[in-house]
Amino acid sequence: MHCFPVPYPDELIYSLVARAGVRSAITSSKQLLNEVFGDRKVIASIDLPSHLASISEQLVNTGRFDVQQLIYEHTMFPIYAPFVDESIRVRAMERMEYSSKGAVHLMLGAPASIVKTSDNFRVCLTCVAEQKQRYGESYWSRLWFLPSLPYCLEHGLLNKSKTSYHDSRHMYHACDRIQCQPFLCNDNNKTVQQFAYLASKAQEVMRLPAQRSPSQHQWSLFYNHLAYDFGCGIGSKQVAHDKVADLVVSKIVTPELTINSDRGTNWLRTIFRRHRKAFSYLQHLTVWSAFIPEMSVGEIIKDVKSKERVTVSLPKDNAYLVPNPSEEKRKLWRNLIGKAPIKKARKLPGGGGLYAWLYRNDRDWLLAFNRVHQSQSHARQKKVDWSARDRLLTKQLLRVVERLDTVITGPRRSKNFLLKQLDDDYSYGSVSKKLNLLPLLSFALNRYQESVVEFQARRLAMVVIAKSQTGSKMSRWQLMRSASLPKERILPVIADLLGWVTTGSDCK
Repeated sequence: MHCFPVPYPDELIYSLVARAGVRSAITSSKQLLNEVFGDRKVIASIDLPSHLASISEQLVNTGRFDVQQLIYEHTMFPIYAPFVDESIRVRAMERMEYSSKGAVHLMLGAPASIVKTSDNFRVCLTCVAEQKQRYGESYWSRLWFLPSLPYCLEHGLLNKSKTSYHDSRHMYHACDRIQCQPFLCNDNNKTVQQFAYLASKAQEVMRLPAQRSPSQHQWSLFYNHLAYDFGCGIGSKQVAHDKVADLVVSKIVTPELTINSDRGTNWLRTIFRRHRKAFSYLQHLTVWSAFIPEMSVGEIIKDVKSKERVTVSLPKDNAYLVPNPSEEKRKLWRNLIGKAPIKKARKLPGGGGLYAWLYRNDRDWLLAFNRVHQSQSHARQKKVDWSARDRLLTKQLLRVVERLDTVITGPRRSKNFLLKQLDDDYSYGSVSKKLNLLPLLSFALNRYQESVVEFQARRLAMVVIAKSQTGSKMSRWQLMRSASLPKERILPVIADLLGWVTTGSDCK
């Protein structure tokens, strides 16, 4: 693509593509995708885009901006990278280089996180004025799109637009073409100060260099040691979660992180336990603001990486304090298993605690005993007659096709469209994933689905019929516009048909 722009500091890839469309005067979103990526199906993702190899190729003449640099300097990837496992970080970067099909968001845990990314555009009007004065144009800065943190470190709360970038899957909106309104915040000055702290730390996270991520075990050790360093430990391993909550609750400024003390699985308790999943950047920053506010993010990450497995052993002199209670516990467990199966026995009063004790202290015996006494699983019977379902769905599809043959209007009758017209007894998702078991239905779908040529011809026919009824005459370009047939997408057969309509018929 000619005249492809060079990214500004902290500019999002989304903004870069939008500016490329403005510079080249491209109004069609699909044409812009074709020019930049060579693929008309790319989704306009504002935070974790894919196909970055195409962007790097557009910037090859600059001698900079390889894929890794684009990921770490022009996407929201850095706020996830330090908190996920190294294998996930590497695989996510590989997916972002080419087509990811939405896998990057799932791998990094963005959809499942309690800290959600806003669907609406955000902007700092003062920053926009400074951008125009310095560069002559404005752009979307990634520092405006921190999840649940609508704050500019230099100018305060951001402005928010009612427009969502999900409204159009393929459209890239330029910064100066979106109207935004001030973000409403009723909090006091203390909350604004906390916003400023979180924004400063988030900016440090965003500007960390590409590096290996700490493991979840290292994060577990870090928070365990952090609690003990500040007097929030119990014994040699446990954490006093009530003391931790007293320190952290006053630092929470976003409603997503509100702690329900009645639940033993709230995020604050979980982050100080063994890490079985990654936590959001905002959860980490909130805890850091309560315990180690003066420590830089780089120092914290370095400290986390220095954590190694530490084995704590009790002195042998204390062995006599805890007599061997295994036989008594085993007897109690045998009595419970005599009353109910294993899973139900764990739900009986005292059963869960007994099972946990045996699992920690007498695991070999427990697993061997349960293996002998587990209930026998029954062979799963075949529940679906796929042959009968195949015939039934094919008959339904033929009725749908017969009904649609009498109607000229409507969207393209693709394979997915036809599947969605079937009865609600069988969901679209379950049928579309089992087409390999439905050969008759698959054959009928391939036979009766509408091709792009047929769809363009039907659109043209709809326009011609409508104009013939009103008696109005139209030229070639008017027919193309009314039928939504852009010049660069019209197929040769349809072009010939259009020429016949405009020259060989009454429409001129």
